[in-house]
Order: sequence, then C-alpha cells, then structure tokens
Amino acid sequence: MRRPSAVGAATYALLAGIVAAGLALRVWNIDHGRPFVFNVDEASHFARRAVTMLARGTLDPGYYQNPSAFTYLVYAAVRLALDEGEVVRRFATDPTQVVVVGRAVAALLGVAGAVAAFALGRRLWDAATGLVAAAIVAFAFLPVAFSRLALTDVGTLAPVAVAVLGSVLALERGSLQDFALAGVGAGLAAGFKYTAGLVLVALLAAGVLRWRAERGREPLVGLAVGAVAAAGAFLVTTPFVVLELATASRQLGAQATAAGEPKLGQAGDSPVAYYLDSLTWGLGWVPALAAAIGAVVVARREAGRAVVLLAFPLALFGYLSTQERFFGRWLLPAYPVLAVLAAVALVTVAAWLARLVAPGRARWLAPAILAALAALTLAQPLAADWRSGRVLGREDTRALARAWLASHYPPNLRVTIEPEVPPLFFRQPGVGPPLFRRDFELAAKARGLGFSDTLSPATLDRYRATGTCLVVTLGYVRGRVERDEDPDAAEYYGALERESRVLWRALPQRAGAEPLRFHFDLSYNGYPPGLERPGPEVRILRLDRCRQRFGPLSPDERRAVAGE
Repeated sequence: MRRPSAVGAATYALLAGIVAAGLALRVWNIDHGRPFVFNVDEASHFARRAVTMLARGTLDPGYYQNPSAFTYLVYAAVRLALDEGEVVRRFATDPTQVVVVGRAVAALLGVAGAVAAFALGRRLWDAATGLVAAAIVAFAFLPVAFSRLALTDVGTLAPVAVAVLGSVLALERGSLQDFALAGVGAGLAAGFKYTAGLVLVALLAAGVLRWRAERGREPLVGLAVGAVAAAGAFLVTTPFVVLELATASRQLGAQATAAGEPKLGQAGDSPVAYYLDSLTWGLGWVPALAAAIGAVVVARREAGRAVVLLAFPLALFGYLSTQERFFGRWLLPAYPVLAVLAAVALVTVAAWLARLVAPGRARWLAPAILAALAALTLAQPLAADWRSGRVLGREDTRALARAWLASHYPPNLRVTIEPEVPPLFFRQPGVGPPLFRRDFELAAKARGLGFSDTLSPATLDRYRATGTCLVVTLGYVRGRVERDEDPDAAEYYGALERESRVLWRALPQRAGAEPLRFHFDLSYNGYPPGLERPGPEVRILRLDRCRQRFGPLSPDERRAVAGE
C-alpha cells in the first residue's frame, strides 16, 4: 500500500480542521428557540412531514411542493436517534426535539458541501484550490445560517459540486462514467431542491462542446446516459412525485403560482439587485469579487471549462431573477461553483504575488500569501457566523413578550398577535386552558380575511367589540406592510398609535444601534451587526376605551369580527 506523502497528509489534516470548525459553527446553539420553532418553513415542512410519515406508517410525505430527499433523511435520523412512539405523541406540544434532529442533518449536509467543494477544486486544479473552496463553503454566512435550520437548501451543495465535476470531466475525457456521475449529482440536487436540477445545463454544455469537437455519437450517448442517471437519482429521492402525479401536479402548480406573485414586503424590489446584493453578505464581499475574477481567469485559460462551470450559476441566477418572490437562500445551490472560482482567483493571485516579491522562493512563499489572502477572504463571513451564533443563544423577543403576558394576565386572555408566531405560542405546558385566545384571527380567517385584509382603522372597533383590548405588534409584519406602502395598513397603525398606550416593548438590536429596515433575509437570519437577540421588535399595546374579556368568542362576537 502506498503511504500518503507529507503534503497529502497535511492537506487532509487541514480539510479535517475546516470541516470540524464548520460543523462546530453549525451545531452551536442548535436548539435555539426551544420550545418554539419560529421559522415558518422549518415548522411547517420537512420535520413535520417526517413525523406524519412515522404516524401513518408510510413513506409518502403527501407533500410535493419541495422534493423529499431532506424529509427522508430527517425521517431516517428520527428513527435512529429517537423513540418513534414518543415523537409522534409529543410532536404537537413540543416539536423541537424532531426539529433539532433535522437541524443536525442540515449541519452535516452543510459540511458535506464543503468536502464536495474541496473535491471539485482539487480534482480540476490542485489541493490548494480545493482547500480554499472548502473553507469558503464551510464558513460563508448563508451556508452556515441555513445549516442551523431544518430546511432542505444546504442539501444541494454536495450534489451540485458532484454534478459540475462530472460535467467538466465529461467535457475533457468524454467517458460514459463521467456523464453518469454528472447525471447522478444533478438528480440528487433536484431531490433536495427542484431548481437545483438546473445544474443539468452544465452537463448539456459539456455534451454539446464535446460533440462540436468530435462530431461523433459518443457525446450524444453520454448525454442520454446522464439524463437517465439524473432521472433515476431524482426518483430515488422523490418517488411519490410520479406515484402521486395528479396531487403533485396540483401542489407544484400552486407553488409556481405563488412564486409568480409578489410577496408582501417585496413590492418594487428588483430580483436581480436582490440576488447580487445577497452575495455581498451571504457569500461575502471578498469571496464574491474573487469568484468574478476567477471566472475571468478560467475563461482566459480554458474557455470550455469556463462555459461548463458558469452554465449553472448563470442559469440559476437568470431563472430566479424572473420570479416575483426572491430569497437569498434560493441562490445557495450555486455557492460550490462560486467558491471554487473564488479559490482559483486567490491561488492565482498568491502565486503572482510570490513571483513578484521573491522570484527565487515563489514556491515556498505562495502558500503563506495564500493563507493570508484566505484569512482576509473569510474575515467577514466568520465574523457574521460568530455574531449570529451568539444571537441564536439568546431568547427571542417574541418569547419574552409571551412570558410578560403570561405573568401579568390569567389564562384564556383575548389578545391579537400578528401572524409571526407558531401555534404552540398560544398554549401553556401540560393540560389546561390556553394562555391566549386567538379567536379573533381564526374568525377572520373563517370569513376569508387574511391578516393584511383586516388592517384598517375599523379593525380597532372590532377588537373593542370582542373585548380584545391587547394588541401585540411584530416588526416583521409592520415592516412588510410599510415597505409596500399599503394605505389601509398605514391608517391602521396610525390609529393604533393614537388610540392605545404601550405596556411593554422589546427590541432585537442593542441600545443605540441603528433601527433595522425590514428585509426578507437580514431581518430573520441574525446577520446585522447591531442585533442582540433573535426576533422582531415587539410591542404590547392596550386599546383605550376597551373592556378586556377572556374566553372564547360568542356567536355575536364572531359576527362582529366580520363587521356584521
């Protein structure tokens, strides 16, 4: 057996250190929010579907708006780590045990993405490129932030890297195994996120370029093999999309319709500007600029390789920029490629500087310069990772508000709380009456009124008519309606200010920090430097000229909700 060289051993020791540090950042305060799950997607989708599968004894999640790969991994992890019967019994009253398991799965997938980025950089260039790429994926803010949530997004990182590697090898070697590797990676990527399946454009680019060079049938056969491999890998992860095709089609149609409609709080924003801006904090200013430089470097040296590498990030960016809703995490699948391109740029610059400073010792000086450049590149992401990890360890402003209400009022309190809290928020531990009544919101929903539809000055009179004198406002909601400049909502909040007094208030930012303008990513993910704790600004107000009541609404009061 051939023993690894000292350089090889050092390479893998450094990789192990990167992975260990990346994992530590991800599992730090992994139980944040307990006993509540404040992220609506985390509370509603994958962990919940895994428990539903356990309860029903089926592998059909019954949910196809997202692929099933992450749900199946959470399902398997729960079966291995927890008592299934206990999980099913307790999930409605304490979902966080299962959610924390899902977060652990996401953390492992996040560092797997770093390892895959290393493999991509090392195989196409060298170990130094691979290590820098791995470090960028391991520590860039957005991959870390979404490795702390039981969500599917980071699951795309490793298979995308595999798909792109297979595609470049298919271009340069043309073997059927390379085409198959690219297809499997693409199918697995789509199994975590449908849009990640766009990585097939890298394989298509490789096949077309290979065919143009050869004019033979082998590249076409390779593309067919890749397509079959992609379909097979996707169906392994998400079989019920085909088995329940009618239901899946309806759900996917609804998802596409929703993505094509502006989300409250994003009116007037440009998706192109939004995604470009997301790279400055999600990947980091220096890594993003380095990725652009790396793309130029590769294009000048190896045009075909550049086409294959850039095909997927550009296709994903172009597709997402046509949607009416946009979130930074939707661009995450492109991060492994961007990380490798950034690594190419840093390695190139380090080598150039070493030759410039000490031509005779450039070989020995270049690694030291590269280490310094990598430290500079990672300074912004690491600072954000550390800052956000500390924030997650503190109590959410909404939990503080709940504790204040529970300590000042008896159970069955009628209170209106804006819709950025989980159902468990209204209950008390064990058996007993609910802490807070939300009959006003439920009655409005039964009348087909969404929360934003109820926002007008007349709503305050409906509160009074039902004895709902306490109003809890959340900065997330008010920020969204104010960004869209809804006149009815503006009048509602103005009337609320005039006709109530503030009993209690909590801010997420530390004293003296600049107030935060609502942002669909930065308001939630702990990135802004001024944050002290998670959550929105919370205010508890008491309406003037209102007699507080308790218990469920009467039929007459329910009619008052609808203004009858």
